[in-house]
Amino acid sequence: MRIKKWAVMALFCGIFLTGCSKQTASKEASNSSNKSSQSSKASSSSAKAVKLDAAKLTPQESGSLITLYCADRFGGEWSNLLQAGQNGSLTITLHKTSDYEFKQPGSGYAYEAAASGQTGTTYYTLSGSTFYFYQGVKVAGSGSSLGQATKQEMADYIVKKGQLAEFKQLAKKVEIVDKSGQTQRLSEGRSGYFTIPAEMQGTWYSASNYDGETTHSKYVFGQSTIFIQGDKYDTKGTTTTLYTRSSDFKMPLPPTEKQMDQVKGWGLGHLYQQEGLNYMNVMGWYQTAGSGTSFAVHTENIAGNNVQILVCASGARPWVDGIAYRSQAMAEKMQDQHFDDLHYRDDE
Repeated sequence: MRIKKWAVMALFCGIFLTGCSKQTASKEASNSSNKSSQSSKASSSSAKAVKLDAAKLTPQESGSLITLYCADRFGGEWSNLLQAGQNGSLTITLHKTSDYEFKQPGSGYAYEAAASGQTGTTYYTLSGSTFYFYQGVKVAGSGSSLGQATKQEMADYIVKKGQLAEFKQLAKKVEIVDKSGQTQRLSEGRSGYFTIPAEMQGTWYSASNYDGETTHSKYVFGQSTIFIQGDKYDTKGTTTTLYTRSSDFKMPLPPTEKQMDQVKGWGLGHLYQQEGLNYMNVMGWYQTAGSGTSFAVHTENIAGNNVQILVCASGARPWVDGIAYRSQAMAEKMQDQHFDDLHYRDDE
């Protein structure tokens, strides 16, 4: 599909403001040794290439990460919590640290990690980029201090331990609850996290060709986050966290530079239906003009198979700017394809 360069840019900028017999035997042994060495190096290189970027984790994924890390490092009550979570589900509840006596109270929140429906004794606090872990905690008490780590240190740890599969499974079972009473005062109108539709979550790829130049884009949807990366316009990628807005929020007109810095990376999400598609629309937190960017999962018949595609659109209609697929190979194969049941911007 041919997409004008400005349309591709819009997807990145609109809301977001990888003896002969002896000699032969000797050579074969040498070749075998070299292949073994190369295979070992390749395996080692592949292992080193595995990376979990802690900065892009959703709150639910962070809860999963911390639980796995603490269970492996400290055992005890954290191990019991992990087992309970894997057999059921977990709840991370935010409390005021003033209700406790932690050695490191952190930024004002005490995070209680518990099996859903139960009272937890495993907690953590956050100060700057460092998390502090506890067990045996009771209200108005401190519990036992176990240790500390940054989120990236924890991410690297579970990758090294080969726990990525467990991490992903557990993240699906984590719920975040705020009982601190501080969210409204501190959050510039955020009333909670916006949940991205399950069918949209995961990784999508797109490819576009204009004037003989092919560009690629990647979209990664978490439970409440969107990461977009391109090989030309946004090589480092951009992450936006989606929230819902409280009904009594008053938009600052105009917002100050400090306020704009504070909400950088925040997005306002909502769902709507248009022309038979279920769209998720995303706008900047203080955005007052324009229609933002919309995404919808749609099914098309490709070569006799029903294939899910991600429709990337913008504008009031909205108009389709691009299509993404679950594999990069499919994206490259279908980059010039227009589907008759969709309305493209360059059709107007």
